[in-house]
Amino acid sequence: MSSLTKQISVPIFSGQNYDYWAIKMKTYFQSQKLWEIIEEGVTLPEDSSTSSSAEKGKLENKKAKDSEALYYIQTAVADHIFLRISVATSAKEAWSILQKEYQGSAK
Repeated sequence: MSSLTKQISVPIFSGQNYDYWAIKMKTYFQSQKLWEIIEEGVTLPEDSSTSSSAEKGKLENKKAKDSEALYYIQTAVADHIFLRISVATSAKEAWSILQKEYQGSAK
């Protein structure tokens, strides 16, 4: 039996209609269980030497999800906008940069 997978195309933000793009991206991130990472980010423990292996595993999972979400954001913007978020080291930071610059604007 073959398995069918549906490839979802992520909308590309070109600098216009940010609010529409952001809604679509938020829905996409929610469907992939990544939205929490964008909203909350990844908080590193002050002293990781006292963390249990389960806690370390959860942290590694969050870091991987953050990298995945950052990748989706980076690939969902036009090249001239990518330059603005290229310094972001987390999905939360990249999302925040875009939000501050474009949210509510008619750009």
